Amino acid sequence: MVTDTSSRLNEISSELASILEARIQELAAAMKASEQATRQIVATELEITRHRQIQDTMGPELNTLNAELEALKGKAEEQRQEHARASAARDEARGALVARQAELREAEGEGDRLRSQARKLEEEGEVLRRENNELKGKIRSLEENVARMRKIKEEWMASIAGLNQQMGSIGSKD
Repeated sequence: MVTDTSSRLNEISSELASILEARIQELAAAMKASEQATRQIVATELEITRHRQIQDTMGPELNTLNAELEALKGKAEEQRQEHARASAARDEARGALVARQAELREAEGEGDRLRSQARKLEEEGEVLRRENNELKGKIRSLEENVARMRKIKEEWMASIAGLNQQMGSIGSKD
């Protein structure tokens, strides 16, 4: 029985050793997993700490950037308003230019009409100058004729006076 007991004890001992071995392996695996989880926790905590430090150092910079962003937004709005004013001024100037171009075309048309009218008046003036010259020639001719006629009249009057004298002297001789 001692051998049975011993053998049973050996079996139990061997069974306990294998259970213990299995438990030790499970414990080792659990410890490895626990170590891995601990490492991950530590790494995560370090990462959180690093991010908090970054956040703490970046907070003022972020505030500065936000202030700059607000200032830039204000400037952008000013630029938009200035652009709108410039666009309105450009549109107004374009309208004025179109109006001036229309006035220019109208003035050019009026100028063309007046030049045409001036050419016609020059042509009429030339015709009138020629007619005037012709009339001046006729007037000279008529004045010459009048002068000749007066001369002839004077000659005739003198001749009539001479004849009247002769007739008066003939009439007194009788």
